[in-house]
Amino acid sequence: MHNNLVNHFSNHIAIIGAGISGLALACILKKAQIPVVVFEKSKQVSDYGAGISLSPNGMRVLKELDLFNEVVSVSANPNQASFFFGNKKINSFKVDVVTASRQILYKSLYEKYKLLNGEILFDHELSDVDCINLKVSFTNNKEYKIAHIAACDGIKSLCRQKIEPKSKPIYSGYSVWRAVVNKNQKETKTFLGPNHHIVTYPISNSQISFVAAIRTSKQYKESWRSLGTFNELKEDLIKSNTDFYSFINDDTPLFKWGVYIRPFVKNLKYKNLTLLGDAAHPIVPFLGQGGCLALEDAYVFGNLLIKYDSDFNKAQNAYELLRKKRIMTVMNLSFRQGYLNHISNPVLVFLRNLVMKYLPSLAMRSIKTKVWNYDPSVDIRNFD
Repeated sequence: MHNNLVNHFSNHIAIIGAGISGLALACILKKAQIPVVVFEKSKQVSDYGAGISLSPNGMRVLKELDLFNEVVSVSANPNQASFFFGNKKINSFKVDVVTASRQILYKSLYEKYKLLNGEILFDHELSDVDCINLKVSFTNNKEYKIAHIAACDGIKSLCRQKIEPKSKPIYSGYSVWRAVVNKNQKETKTFLGPNHHIVTYPISNSQISFVAAIRTSKQYKESWRSLGTFNELKEDLIKSNTDFYSFINDDTPLFKWGVYIRPFVKNLKYKNLTLLGDAAHPIVPFLGQGGCLALEDAYVFGNLLIKYDSDFNKAQNAYELLRKKRIMTVMNLSFRQGYLNHISNPVLVFLRNLVMKYLPSLAMRSIKTKVWNYDPSVDIRNFD
């Protein structure tokens, strides 16, 4: 069925997917002169017009990749997050985040990899993975011999099926709307409503990202490219404050998707296959940690390979032990934040708002200490 087996990547780590985790890992390995090749199903690096939030834990990885200044220079760095309920502001919190376009982050990682003379093969959609004989096959009838497989192929990961054939992502109970709008805004704004919340944040000097998360049994398709209409958005936000999306209209390109997750992280490795990013642990987006976890995965696995001189077995075992606890911590806190954002019981709403107004340090403590303050280099250095 396939053409002759191509052997010239037989000593390379094959990265499946040129997303955040894939390109970050590729840069780390290439910089360390570890042979690596990236396979991407699309014809070019992703051009998703969505926003992404990078908290200090994600920024640490960008700094290690020498990309922080480059990304910040064309993004936003809001230092305040304001929360609203009804027509009133609850409180404002000091934050240290970079808010950017995903396209900017992808492009920066890709250009860095190319600057390091990294090799990437586009138009390579994965069709099969042979973890025993170390082969990867693609729908274009190409087949390659490789040394190890780093699965960075997203929530619908074909590689993941090799580890858990019957496991599939499940609907989280949340669906999300998104848009990029031409508007000037300096801070992050969050409106909390019954069974939904709206977040807007700047991604440049002239654009903002609009995100509306809905708690609903209605399962939208798991696709960032699924279009929606303004009337559908208004129906989902029927109990919201219209002022918080007054800049949206019939002409605004709107996208909607169902949020799917894997509730338990059982395995991050299988023989010569290692999972990273959404292929390993898709989570709900309420702490903005999807991209940060992907960067952390790449940093930890890449630097463990360097530490153990490309001993894949040692690096895999250490990676799984270090990442599972971290992933579950962030996953649980993200679910908790989703619950807090969408409370509908009036008494609980009053108590939540009271804590946010008068005990702001308590409201932010877990996020800062357990999420933002994480330094992956410490984990790697201390792992024996």
